[in-house]
Amino acid sequence: MSLHGLTEEQQLMWERDGFLVIDNFLSEDEVNFYNDRIDEAFVDFETNNRVNPATGQLNHVKQICGIIEYGEPFLQLLEHQRMMNIMRDLIGNSFVMIDNDALLKPPGKVSHTNWHRDTSTKLFVGEKQVPWMIKVFYFLSDVPYDGGCLAFLPGSTHMKDADLPKVEKQEDLPGHVRMNVKKGTAVIFNGYTYHSALNNLSDVTRRSLIYNYAQSALRTWPGYEPSERIKSEATSNMRKMLLGVTPWMVDAKAFEDVDGVAAGKMMMG
Repeated sequence: MSLHGLTEEQQLMWERDGFLVIDNFLSEDEVNFYNDRIDEAFVDFETNNRVNPATGQLNHVKQICGIIEYGEPFLQLLEHQRMMNIMRDLIGNSFVMIDNDALLKPPGKVSHTNWHRDTSTKLFVGEKQVPWMIKVFYFLSDVPYDGGCLAFLPGSTHMKDADLPKVEKQEDLPGHVRMNVKKGTAVIFNGYTYHSALNNLSDVTRRSLIYNYAQSALRTWPGYEPSERIKSEATSNMRKMLLGVTPWMVDAKAFEDVDGVAAGKMMMG
């Protein structure tokens, strides 16, 4: 099989575990840049008394639903060339954005969720299982072991719901792995993977940008619909299709004009 953004080893790990960890996906300069942009976005959000849609409200975290509305850099990350090629390997040649967030998890906060799947059914193309949706976390801070880690049950994409363990305390789930990762890491997971956020018992705020991609038959979650402004300003085929401005090209031509958002070419400064 021809791969566009993954190694064969990464592809096998994805199929086995249901998630991937890519170290140093963002450079230190990019991490610093996006941390500054997030801080500016939260000042705007709080100063202007903006609110998130009800579907996006989470307890024990600070969140901006629809972070792409807060500046061109967040849109560039949405269509990052390297990630788009990875998505092509994992979900196929046609996919859309269904939500996007900036998320801060302050110190001493309990988890805002327990173990769950984001999708309740499997999708098959022929005999091959493919994701309904894939979520990408870009971590903009180091995440300590007790720092409210995103956590997964490896191999749970192959498990029936009845076989999934249930616990009252997130950290008690047997066999889970924690994403106590370094800043700049990208963590990608199948929406059918059993996952949770753990309790932040550290003195560190977990900082992340989150982008959720799905099969092109799906539509943006309510409350996350892109504004007419950013749709009208979209110029690349990739951005137009991710935002639902135009339908997907069946011959993958969307991938021909994303060179301008490759790693190292994002708008900084």
